[in-house]
Amino acid sequence: PSLFPSGMRTNAQSLTAYCTSDNYDFDRLLKALQKERVAAVYFAEVIHIAIPRTQSPATPSHDNGNVSDEGDVFFFKDGCVVFWDVPQEDMTAVLDWLRPYEIGSYGRQESIDDFSEIAYFRYGHQAGLMPSGELVISIGNQNWARTQILEKIAFSYGVQRSVKVSVMEGMADSLISSLKHIPDILTEKRALNMDQRSVMKVMGRLLALRALINLHLPLGETPEAYWEEPWLEELYHKMSRELDLTARIRTLNRKLDYAHQVVEVLRT
Repeated sequence: PSLFPSGMRTNAQSLTAYCTSDNYDFDRLLKALQKERVAAVYFAEVIHIAIPRTQSPATPSHDNGNVSDEGDVFFFKDGCVVFWDVPQEDMTAVLDWLRPYEIGSYGRQESIDDFSEIAYFRYGHQAGLMPSGELVISIGNQNWARTQILEKIAFSYGVQRSVKVSVMEGMADSLISSLKHIPDILTEKRALNMDQRSVMKVMGRLLALRALINLHLPLGETPEAYWEEPWLEELYHKMSRELDLTARIRTLNRKLDYAHQVVEVLRT
């Protein structure tokens, strides 16, 4: 399918993130963008492309011309995509186009309903996060175009991490649900119809989920791209705090600790 069927766009002033798969095949994705003749810039494990749009009465005016006339799309290697100021029609087109480059695809409706995040942003003189949760992208900097992209990536890192946490939360809840009857059975000293093969299968699910969390959600880790950019690191951490990521990851790990205890009982 065509990547952008609507061509030129109208303003949306919103950020939408989806987690659509375990990972993206970045090599094939980059080659496909080149074939489409879409200018793509590769940052640390992020691919950025821009979508042109037209000015319209819906487009907010600014006291400064330092605002891009393009929407932005950021592809993250771990299966997440973040859209800035992109209308629904074009987001749907990108998601359709992206499908062949997904590794371990999730259901489309599941991604939209359960593995997504929406935020709103505006442009101002200093990047940050308002008490309302609204994001602010800076204008007026000397290298404003590059600065705005870096700020959007910093915020996007936090948002895409949130949708990845949502995926892990769903997997953990499913695992816990499959085990919830076991403590009652053991308490009542009833026979547990679960052979060793079934126990090992549950253990495999648990270990696989642990591995995914350690790979994608290391607690408190700052993305490598920001180790030498304190101002971008601060934007990332502000977004992480807004989305309560640290508490959610700790809760996720506690759930898996409980599941591990149940499985250990079954193994004895």
